[in-house]
Amino acid sequence: MHSLRIFKFAWLTSKIGKQLHSEGSGLIGETRQVTNWGFSDCRGETFTVWQKREDMASFYVSGAHKNAMISMKDDVSFRVRRVWVKGSDLPTPGDYESNKAFVLRIKSGDFPEAVKKT
Repeated sequence: MHSLRIFKFAWLTSKIGKQLHSEGSGLIGETRQVTNWGFSDCRGETFTVWQKREDMASFYVSGAHKNAMISMKDDVSFRVRRVWVKGSDLPTPGDYESNKAFVLRIKSGDFPEAVKKT
């Protein structure tokens, strides 16, 4: 992504954050981490935990998220990975180390893939 587009990306993700945290969204928890800011690209990762699959699917195709995906389709490579997580595996809210360990578990493949419903 061109460095000037990072500002657009940041503006759009702030709008997505507001939608994510709106009442009744079904969101249980969220961890954001930006792993690389550069002049030619950046990698942003967001890990969200939802009450129900339907809540996640509804968010994905509505409002600010949908608008951002359309607006940035030529600038950003979107990837989605869905996994099943038990409540007992969730990190402690606000605990950096707990969240870091949770993200590592996701990336290491500790949780089963949640395949798309057909």
